[in-house]
Amino acid sequence: MESGSSRPANGDQRMAELTTLAGLMLARADDITDTVMTRVFEQFPVYAGMVSRQMLRESVHDHVVSAFDPMARSQKADLRAAGPTGRIGAADGIPLTVFMDGYRVAFRVVWSAIVETARDMGMSADACLDAATILIASLDAFTREMSTGYRDELGRQIRSEEQRRSAVVQALLEGRLADTNVWEAAELLRLPASGPFVVIAARVPEVGRHALPQIEQGLGVLGIDSAWRLMHDVEIGVAALPGPGAQLDRLVTALYAGGVSRVGVSPPYDDLRSTSLGLRLARIALHGAAERRRVVVFGNDPLSAVAGSAPDIMPRVARGILAGLDGLPAQDRTLLLDTFGAWLDADGSAGEAARRMYVHPNTVRNRLRRLEKQTGRSLSNPRAIAELILAYEIDCGTRTALAEAAGSA
Repeated sequence: MESGSSRPANGDQRMAELTTLAGLMLARADDITDTVMTRVFEQFPVYAGMVSRQMLRESVHDHVVSAFDPMARSQKADLRAAGPTGRIGAADGIPLTVFMDGYRVAFRVVWSAIVETARDMGMSADACLDAATILIASLDAFTREMSTGYRDELGRQIRSEEQRRSAVVQALLEGRLADTNVWEAAELLRLPASGPFVVIAARVPEVGRHALPQIEQGLGVLGIDSAWRLMHDVEIGVAALPGPGAQLDRLVTALYAGGVSRVGVSPPYDDLRSTSLGLRLARIALHGAAERRRVVVFGNDPLSAVAGSAPDIMPRVARGILAGLDGLPAQDRTLLLDTFGAWLDADGSAGEAARRMYVHPNTVRNRLRRLEKQTGRSLSNPRAIAELILAYEIDCGTRTALAEAAGSA
């Protein structure tokens, strides 16, 4: 800069210098754009494979003009070029970091051009500081606006994909997926085209709330891909098991850890088009799930499946078998049934059941004798035991459902 440029400049003089600087920068807009293009492709070769030169050149030129044309007219920077740039980039799958790198390169080029132009015109130090302040503020505004546009488009894409995924899951669950769409559906859901698959049905705590928050990510850590749909009463998932056997056990363990909801799981199947049948079996398993056994796999626990197979009929069956308990106080009735359940879980050992319930073994035996007396069914009779077990499973499911309904009321 010239020696006289160090003298303090009044506001009008500084404004005139900024206007002159902006006009000179606009005159150099094409040269500045070419320099930015060269630097960007030299420093970040990734641009070559992601952005067309023509599109990038137009964007850089628009940004230069948007920065300096308002300055030439003593106005704020025009940010209209930044938002569309971010949205287009997100739509094309360009990482946000790539854009930020480009902005940093452009800033250095523009600042070098400002310094050179200011020196040639003998610009005052105060006006130079004003120019720097305006440029930095413009860069911040441009990057903020571009990032907002980028995030808006990315959010729109995510919502659109989630809506498509949800619709495809619904089609699978309803058995409406055409044979020709199986591969396309699998790709959209990020599932393999062939199984084994399972359907998961988890009872939601209330309408609109997830039964198993973060379960998709949790299963993903185990290498189990899944797709989900939230419905008014249940959250439904279709999961692809990497292999048979142990993978199903790992999935059940993850479902136990994923929340406190009751969960039913279908048996494994190989064809995605069988998902609607898997849903029916998962719902039956869900009806058989109770507090003591929250996750039930259809087929692994036949009694639970039978107990939940006809929810409109089975409670009547249970009431008939357990009718002798109706005259007892509710607390006594629950105590006898819970003791029976503990005895079953202990493989018929009164001593082990007592240990789990923190009571004396004779207490367990006395309660079981009371159950026999009240129901008229002997625990030494195989048929009577089978009937009591079925009634107990039905009763557990009914009590759990009533408790859930009371909790969500």
